[in-house]
Amino acid sequence: MDIAPFLDKPTAIVGTTGAGKTFAAKGAVEQLLELGRRVIIIDPTGAWYGLRAGADGNSTGGFPVLIFGGDHADVPIEPTGEAGKALALALAERHVQAIIDTSEMTGGEKNRFLTPFLENLYARNKAALHLVVDEADEVAAQRLADGEQRLFGAFDKIVRRGRIKGFRPLMISQRPAVIHKNVLSQIGTLIALKLTSPQDRKAIDDWVKGNADADQAKAVMKSLSTLPRGQGWVWSPADDVLKLVKFPAIRTFDSSRTPGNGEAAVAPALTAVDVDVLREAMKVAPVAETSQAPAIGAGKAVIEAAEQRGFQKGDAAGYVRGYELARKDGHANAYRLGFRDAAKKIAAAAELAAKLEPDDIEVPPIAGTPSALAAVHPDATAHIEKSMKAAKVIVVDPLRSIGAGDLPASLQRALDSVAWWHSIGFDEVARNRAAITAGLSPTASTFGVYVGKLVERGLIEASSPGHLRITEAGHHAARRERDLNVLAMAKAQLEPQPARVFDFVVEAYPAAISRGELADKMGLSRTASTLGVYLGKVSRLGFVETQPGSMVRAAEFMFQRRR
Repeated sequence: MDIAPFLDKPTAIVGTTGAGKTFAAKGAVEQLLELGRRVIIIDPTGAWYGLRAGADGNSTGGFPVLIFGGDHADVPIEPTGEAGKALALALAERHVQAIIDTSEMTGGEKNRFLTPFLENLYARNKAALHLVVDEADEVAAQRLADGEQRLFGAFDKIVRRGRIKGFRPLMISQRPAVIHKNVLSQIGTLIALKLTSPQDRKAIDDWVKGNADADQAKAVMKSLSTLPRGQGWVWSPADDVLKLVKFPAIRTFDSSRTPGNGEAAVAPALTAVDVDVLREAMKVAPVAETSQAPAIGAGKAVIEAAEQRGFQKGDAAGYVRGYELARKDGHANAYRLGFRDAAKKIAAAAELAAKLEPDDIEVPPIAGTPSALAAVHPDATAHIEKSMKAAKVIVVDPLRSIGAGDLPASLQRALDSVAWWHSIGFDEVARNRAAITAGLSPTASTFGVYVGKLVERGLIEASSPGHLRITEAGHHAARRERDLNVLAMAKAQLEPQPARVFDFVVEAYPAAISRGELADKMGLSRTASTLGVYLGKVSRLGFVETQPGSMVRAAEFMFQRRR
């Protein structure tokens, strides 16, 4: 089916992991590229670069799509607001087809980069533009965290008011329930593949009530939980279209696929593109080579360490004082490039620390020294040194650090996770378990993307179906071993009510607990379906095991610790 005509209005492609959402989304974008449409893809997964190569990895079969950022960048991008604005201005008035790869940015960096990018793209764009946003819930979450409101506002404006300026947004998500309702309500075309979560189906049902025919919805809603892989509904009420479609395989390189056991990873040959003009247009005035330059690097390293592991609020106060001294001393560049958001980020880190046991609060080694901040203000040094000591930050010589600087932070965390399981006696580890100890959802596609990149580098291998093993090269690249609290990391993947179920099941371990007793502890009716919804969410992530007699037991793997 040619779905390109239906993509001229706000569109959402939704489907659970494994439903074939990637093929449906990439197939839709391939149709747009074949038509020569202007397309910009915001890619937080690092997997869209495959559009630049043929299905067999040959450069002659790809599209000349420019890639900004990530491992396959034609033009690298810095995770700053200045770079986001510069890229928007470079793309807004040009007929381009581009991928903006944000997969190596932290959450805060994405926020800083994408907010001015979307604001300036909206302000300057005047021609038809298909803006594709993968993992759309990252920019339009139903529950906005502190600091995300401005980013959401920029995207919401594009979805609700952008048509007059040429925008045709295409949102992709495996969880429609967590996309902000203001955005979801604006879609004119829905492409829905298999959805197993009752909350996600409810989000689709809510859209139906405001946009489509209730009688038509019955067949759709009934089938959503059982649709086979690669099959989904294309629904455009304004065009009077409701059709069940089998989406074909994509025609470009499948860069989301993880090589099987014994299979060599394919490194595709990417179609050549000319980026000189855009590279010149994107140039941002560099930070002046002044005394605050080393302080910026040290400050950013401290912030990154805080984001990754968290520490106590008393330590956070020391960092904030240092940042404030830098700001008050008039060093605007240092303030703009990282100090501005320090308080919010460290508060979030402190929340994480409160959930962990003291032994689990650990900050990885960072390059740089606290004395570098003396260039900003002499008094800042004492505050930073005291905080770094209290938070157990280890200062290392960057020229001597092994592994930590060789990989992007996202890939390093994934590699370290597999290495940790090996360190406690597992020759291979299930992918979903490695995802959890990497701080990622075991059902999301993000970890699979990281695995693919690590396999390409020869650092891990797919040892058996669904399992990973670290290679000799991976051991050398992994950072020093540390203990992990698997229970805390698993619970962090859950929403509040499923997390309560998780706590009660874990409390009973190693014994099992009955569903009836769980309902009583939760204050729920034993005959209502509510407990089943919460328990189902915990079970799908592999955190509990169902046993005979309506009993459930916490999964043993979560109790693994270094022996």
